[in-house]
Amino acid sequence: MFGVISKAFKTGTTISTFFEYAQGGRFNYIYGGDINRDGSSINDLLYIPTAAEVNQMNFAEAGDAAAFEAFIQQDDYLSENRGSYAERYGALAPWRGRWDLKVLQDIKIANKNTIQLSLDVLNVGNLISSEWGVVEIPTNQQVLGVTIDDNNNPTYSFDENLMETFSSDTSLLSRWQAQFGVRYIFN
Repeated sequence: MFGVISKAFKTGTTISTFFEYAQGGRFNYIYGGDINRDGSSINDLLYIPTAAEVNQMNFAEAGDAAAFEAFIQQDDYLSENRGSYAERYGALAPWRGRWDLKVLQDIKIANKNTIQLSLDVLNVGNLISSEWGVVEIPTNQQVLGVTIDDNNNPTYSFDENLMETFSSDTSLLSRWQAQFGVRYIFN
């Protein structure tokens, strides 16, 4: 959902705002390894095991199974789709909101020409609070590493430090920005 509101005043001031509230992007959960031996380690959709199946999996480290189970439980998509393969682009990032503001000031000069001053503030919410206007992105889409031995037996690995599905995007998408402008308008 998005919207634009603009209001011009008799003083030569125009204030415009644009806001967007949208679902985050779609993404895949895939193995970190070539589980189906097709020669690619970046395209194998993750099988989301049940709690009983997690306990039967062969993990490289002792704490990996418990950490992987905790990760599945905190993730809405994974916890709701246990016992099946992840759908291609089936997972969704959280909703995000953004609000931009533009202020224009027209200044008439002698020969009816105009100097226009502008101020654009992108992601105003993040200017007000560092917790607003922040885009959440998947921390890691390859949550479960896998290696296959010569007898086709998989060994799984999970990063025990991976506790949450999403983290804050630190790019300019999540930061406020401002720019000033000057324009000379001939009439």
